[in-house]
Amino acid sequence: RINQLSEQSPRKWGKMTVGQMLTHCADQIRICYEEKPAGVFGNNITQAIAKFLVTKMGMKMPKNIRTLPELDPNKDLMTQPSNFEQDRLQLVALVERFFDLPSNRTYTHPLLGSAQKSDIGILIYVHLDHHLRQFGV
Repeated sequence: RINQLSEQSPRKWGKMTVGQMLTHCADQIRICYEEKPAGVFGNNITQAIAKFLVTKMGMKMPKNIRTLPELDPNKDLMTQPSNFEQDRLQLVALVERFFDLPSNRTYTHPLLGSAQKSDIGILIYVHLDHHLRQFGV
């Protein structure tokens, strides 16, 4: 579905351009892989609820949901788009790297708290699906 995007892909909601969406999603994956730092979002209770809703209930992300400051295209913390094709290829490469992650490691995520590989895999999928639907693919 990522490969179906083009620079002309129209958004169905929100304010991000398709280029911003690519780098936004890439940064989200980097946060999941603990390669991009991000502040804690919520507390232990809200993290447990978020983890349950995303990983156990399969909750889809609502339109125009608030994001982490590190993923906000209007803040300097998010990687800004540069070249559409390079940004698209970078996102695909980050998704493909998921399969090489160790399964026995615990990850720390700002929204989920302590998470297993399967937890972050579900979050990555739910987030990507949300934004790919945003741009009609």
